[in-house]
Amino acid sequence: MENESERLAVLRDLKVLDTPDETHFDAVCRTAQALFSAPIAFVSLVDKNRQWFKARCGIDVKETPRNIAFCNYAILSDDALIIEDALADPRFAENPLVTGPLGIRFYAGAPLILHQGIRVGTLCLMDSQRRSFSPEQVRQFQDLANIVVAHLRLHEARNQIGRDLEALQSAQAKLREAADYQLLVEQVGGIGYWQYNLKSGKATWSPSMGRLVGQDVSDGELTLDDLLHVLHPDEHRDMFAAFDPRNAGGNGMVLRPFDRQRRLVRADGTVRTVISRGLPQHDETGAVVALLGVCVDITDLVRSEEQLRGVSTLLRVTLENMDQGILMVGADNRVLVHNQKARDLLGVSEGLLHEGARFDLLQQHQIDRGEFRKVDGELRHLLESAALGTAAVTYERERPNGTSIEVRSVPLPTGGLVRTFTDITERRRREAALRLAEAEYQTLFQNAVVGVYRANLDGTLVRANQALAKLHGYGDSACATAPGTGFTHDWYVDGDRTHAFMRLLLTHGRVDDFVSEVTGHATGRPIWVSETAWLVRDAEGCPSCFEGTVVDATERKRAEAQIEHMARHDALTGLPNRRQFQERLTQELVHAQRQGTAVAVLCCDLDRFKTVNDTFGHPAGDALLCTLADRMRRSLQPGDIVARLGGDEFAIILLGRSHPHGVGAAAQRLIEIVGEPVDIDGHLTNVGVSIGVAIGLDDGDRADLLFKNADIALYRAKEAGRHTCRFYEAGMDMAVASRNLLEIDLKDTVRNGGFALHYQPIIDLASDTLRGFEALLRWPHAAKGMISPADFIPLAEETGLIVELGAWALRDACQEAASWPSDLRVGVNVSAVQIQHIDFHQHVLDALVRSGLAPERLELEITESVLVKDAERVIACLHRLRRIGVRLAIDDFGTGYSSLSYLCQFPFDKIKIDRSFIQDACASTSGAIVRAVVGLGRHLGATITAEGVETQAQLDWVRREGCSEVQGFIFGKPMPPSVIKGMMRPVGVGHDQQPERTHCPVSCERRSLLDA
Repeated sequence: MENESERLAVLRDLKVLDTPDETHFDAVCRTAQALFSAPIAFVSLVDKNRQWFKARCGIDVKETPRNIAFCNYAILSDDALIIEDALADPRFAENPLVTGPLGIRFYAGAPLILHQGIRVGTLCLMDSQRRSFSPEQVRQFQDLANIVVAHLRLHEARNQIGRDLEALQSAQAKLREAADYQLLVEQVGGIGYWQYNLKSGKATWSPSMGRLVGQDVSDGELTLDDLLHVLHPDEHRDMFAAFDPRNAGGNGMVLRPFDRQRRLVRADGTVRTVISRGLPQHDETGAVVALLGVCVDITDLVRSEEQLRGVSTLLRVTLENMDQGILMVGADNRVLVHNQKARDLLGVSEGLLHEGARFDLLQQHQIDRGEFRKVDGELRHLLESAALGTAAVTYERERPNGTSIEVRSVPLPTGGLVRTFTDITERRRREAALRLAEAEYQTLFQNAVVGVYRANLDGTLVRANQALAKLHGYGDSACATAPGTGFTHDWYVDGDRTHAFMRLLLTHGRVDDFVSEVTGHATGRPIWVSETAWLVRDAEGCPSCFEGTVVDATERKRAEAQIEHMARHDALTGLPNRRQFQERLTQELVHAQRQGTAVAVLCCDLDRFKTVNDTFGHPAGDALLCTLADRMRRSLQPGDIVARLGGDEFAIILLGRSHPHGVGAAAQRLIEIVGEPVDIDGHLTNVGVSIGVAIGLDDGDRADLLFKNADIALYRAKEAGRHTCRFYEAGMDMAVASRNLLEIDLKDTVRNGGFALHYQPIIDLASDTLRGFEALLRWPHAAKGMISPADFIPLAEETGLIVELGAWALRDACQEAASWPSDLRVGVNVSAVQIQHIDFHQHVLDALVRSGLAPERLELEITESVLVKDAERVIACLHRLRRIGVRLAIDDFGTGYSSLSYLCQFPFDKIKIDRSFIQDACASTSGAIVRAVVGLGRHLGATITAEGVETQAQLDWVRREGCSEVQGFIFGKPMPPSVIKGMMRPVGVGHDQQPERTHCPVSCERRSLLDA
């Protein structure tokens, strides 16, 4: 370290090394050890070659060599050093403290920063286990280190006090020595003397004079210049004339004795003030031959006078700035001291009240002008007497001008008195206001609508207002607190509440909203109250009593009970809700673990409920839910629990049944009961239920785990075709995990643009020409290969990613179609989730504007399910798109719900017959349906497209049935954009020629693909 020598010097000056243990340092170690659950804690001071432990817990050694000390690194920085695993840190991996018996793995050291850049040691924690330290723990740890630093600074301060005390004692010794020297000087005269020879112009002075001016005179005589050198410059002018020999010579000047105050400049530059006295020395002829003089040092005297003047000035300033008037009268009855405030409060002039004024004349002046006429009795007689008084007295009086003053008079030991005057006019006004406020408080206290009380710490009620008395059945508050009533604060129905109340009150000083059931003292009936109380302390800070307010909380408790019921029950069906279900399941699992019994959980999801809800409306859906909830409840055994979790989700707890046969029978009864028809406003309808079952403790010993496994089984039940039940089996959660992984990959692929569009041709049967392509979404996964749309489209719709994915498909398909011949259209499938999004209309416009594709070349294909939810808003959106020229097709026609009703509401440009009808072309039912759709399409003016045509027989059949367009593998599978370019060049195809069904694109002729 750069400042190592300075750091070691500071450590030595602390004088704390090798000192006995001290409780405050040990306390910090114990606190750190307990706070952070560390086995070892110590305070380390890093000396030159060692680290010495001032305090330690969990370690026996007193010191270690510095070169192996972790603290040797901790003192290199102001920040705490945290080593979570010493074995992983190359600085300490081979350290004996790590590899040796201690086996240290974790270390935390906070530097002890005594001064800026001076780190004398550390507060340390060690553990033989690897562990981590959060930022909050680091902050707490540094706070403890600051406590250690504070104690070290206290050591430093004590050391400094010791040194200062030694210096003070030394100064006092020197002062005594100087005092002895001064006494000696005074004993021998304490005077410096000098002589100036006028003829030689030389001067001599005594050793005491030399000491006075701070010069050594052992070398003999001094010149006039030497004398002037010790004289202050301001003193030179007149002294030069007096010492000039020429003034005593031919002109016959007479030198007279002098006595004046002068300033001398000592050799060290300090100025001393002296009294200089001089006399002329004459020879036998009477001529002046020399000057003799003495100098007396009066510097201290001058300084004392200056200090006295300063103190006097300070005293005067203090007196004049006091809020009180002061008057001191001597034993001679004259004023010694006073201030302006006294004159103002007494209303007298300076001519009457001044230093030296007679006090009896001042009193007589006050009497003459009636100063004491508002004072009554003996006090007035005392004030009007001329006696100064021999006892201390304090009184208040009102002056004629309305001012109220407090007078305090104290006799002096030497005679006379000191009297102070305080203006208490404002205090009296405040006291009157306080009395008024007290009266108002009493009015508020007694008329408050809430109960208010004051009680001793033993519970005895001292005061109670009218509201509290009425709450407990008393006519008025006086009756409630009258002696003998026994009305105390111990009014709780549950006696433990009294102890709880007092414990909170004495611990925290306050209790807020303490809701309890109490017994009316006079009525004996139970009531609920909400109590807020606070502790009242005396002047010493000790609890003396407590006060509080009491509000009738009976109605509040009723409301809370109702709210609690609502919070734990479903508002529609009255069944337990998810919260109560989780609580009961947790309780039953604990009971099952203790008793060795079983608990079965059934997760139920209604099938086709959404269809019924959308068809008949939400009120009908609510009525259906209530009916089914009642059926479920009645089908269960006593003690079993059915809960509604939300929407069409229910959950059931079967108690005491673990055998799959019994649980399965109960589940089958539920499926049958729920599946029975329900009359809704005269319409019979029915729904089904899918059930997933998990049995505890085999399938889970925690509520969340057991419920999750039942939910996984429900998922498999839905996959199995609904209206069925599935038990949880090990490995089922792998399917859920696989779906979750697929969702993560889906999000990444949408974000990174990893999807592709393939295109399948659409052929016009009337002209045997290519009319366009349908864009189909493909996901080429890097690890799993091509993933089926049937796997990822429902997931995209469920997660909402279909909105972003569909917008991309629109843009890409329009961009690709813009490069085709202008008479070819592109069809793009639109999801129900996508079209219901608020920005769908804008997504279509953006795709058209960016690509430059004409709106009539874009054909949006939607399924009937799009129109089921929020049909009016969806149809309005479709009308807006159609107005700008976009063509609309209804896809998979015949497989949805109420198809004909939506065809009547919205005239689609194209109807695409689902492939299921084409694949079953030989069936009479399918043929009838296809002919009906073709006839409907002709009536509505819509193009009819047959999907899924794969064979020549199917092609001939749809041609005979009157379909307008055809699409299927017979003309080509969906292909990438680079491949379909070849389909746009003309190639002749005979009537009987069978198009190739290969994975490679087949060429088709735009003018004539098939002979009719």
